[in-house]
Amino acid sequence: MCYSAMIKANLKSLSMQFGARVQIAAFEDLFEQRLMGSGARIPRFFEDHFIRAHGQGEERVQDSILKWREIEASHLKEEIRIQSERLEVAERKLILKETKTALNEKRIAGKKIAHFKDKLSELLSDQEEESHRMFPFTYAPLIMMENGERVIRPFRYHLRPRNEPESFDRSFDGAYNVRRDRLKEVFWWKSLYGKNHGVLVISSFFENVKLKTGENEVLEFTPKSKKDLLVPCLFDHNEESAFALDSFALITDEPNPEVLQAGHDRTPIFIKAELMNDWLMTNTPSLKKFDQGLQNKEPTYFESAAIGKLGT
Repeated sequence: MCYSAMIKANLKSLSMQFGARVQIAAFEDLFEQRLMGSGARIPRFFEDHFIRAHGQGEERVQDSILKWREIEASHLKEEIRIQSERLEVAERKLILKETKTALNEKRIAGKKIAHFKDKLSELLSDQEEESHRMFPFTYAPLIMMENGERVIRPFRYHLRPRNEPESFDRSFDGAYNVRRDRLKEVFWWKSLYGKNHGVLVISSFFENVKLKTGENEVLEFTPKSKKDLLVPCLFDHNEESAFALDSFALITDEPNPEVLQAGHDRTPIFIKAELMNDWLMTNTPSLKKFDQGLQNKEPTYFESAAIGKLGT
């Protein structure tokens, strides 16, 4: 599995580098749905692009972002107020008598105040992100082909096939990755392979590796060449819930030897840049060229580094 990756976050750079048009209407729908309560986990760099841009049709996107930030800031300030009152009550009790309950209340309130203040600071920050660590259920920019043109659209990283209910996400919680050897076996992968193809641009990926102690350690795998990595993906469109959902999954393969030696048993596939259009253009009934493209992948050697224990 590839549980997270460092993705190229600057939409303008992606657009210029890969000759892909940012599809504003798709982003407008995503931000509007979040404002209406979809709960979409949209990374900050998507917002940065539209807050700073002044192109045609982007004003509505900006308006949705600013309205959502205002609502979110209000919620965070209210949470800080509630926890501050909780902290004051605990501190007054501790003046009279030190108890485990009061000490625990003080600790929890202080921790929550710090958390909400960090979230508020992040919300109000004007620092632009150049890269972003993508986790399952967050959104990422996928390059796809539409009417012969490369476009960039937002997709959630965890595929929910069309006609499947929201409960699919819980029942199949590993549907953010698809094994290459199961592309033609599992119904929903089989229905998308050769039809709905995208490419995600990443600079590294992360895996959980079990140590001899039984604990998990997170390793970051970075290509020695420092080249951008083009990951082939499958995507789908789902309209079974209150809000329409575009989502995707990465395609993975047997691990590179150095990845296996580091302790993990899968590696995302990376296609060659010259084969990118072959992967994206799905106007052929034959799967042969796609099979060959996945087999003839970009040769990459990965260096690994520990970045901490799972959950830290």
